Amino acid sequence: MQEFWDLQEKILMEFGNAEPERPVLRVKNITQTSLLLEWDPLVLHTATLRSLSIYKNDTKVTQHVQSEQNVAKLSGLEVDHEFEFYIVIKTTAGSYESNRVVARTHRMENLTGIRVAFGMFEEPEPAITELKALVEKMGATWTDEVNSETTHLLAQLPGGPGYDQAVRYSIPIVKPDWLVQCNKNKKIQPALPYYIVSVHNNH
Repeated sequence: MQEFWDLQEKILMEFGNAEPERPVLRVKNITQTSLLLEWDPLVLHTATLRSLSIYKNDTKVTQHVQSEQNVAKLSGLEVDHEFEFYIVIKTTAGSYESNRVVARTHRMENLTGIRVAFGMFEEPEPAITELKALVEKMGATWTDEVNSETTHLLAQLPGGPGYDQAVRYSIPIVKPDWLVQCNKNKKIQPALPYYIVSVHNNH
């Protein structure tokens, strides 16, 4: 009998007392019209995740977030605008709301939020070296690989290692002239006119 009650106590300690923890949210990589929301891996203990929703200024964002993801890129935001974000997780043990974070998108003249990576070029050199120097001159940054923090992929041709990754993260794949024009006009330019169009990129 004692063994039975010890087992009950153990089950309660392990499964009954630990509620899911509130998600912890951060904002990263703010640009003029986009930002990255990132949250710590969810600690649900014994509960199961039913859904995860993102809220912007108290309105639910339609973006679908997969349960194993812990980042979401929000694009198409208003320039130089303040937003408040939080996430809500619904679990088998109830709903939990994260902390609220406030972020302001950059002004058009502020190019520091641009983070570019490089795709396929007909003749990579000296083009890429020159573009890297231009990026640094503008106060922006470049990286060798495409990740969720990349804002634009510069390329002359579709394909290459970073290309599929950029498509997956919905990162604009643009011709190098986009960067040149941003620098020339001293403000961020719309990416659309500079898009590289290809078969598997439906932009």
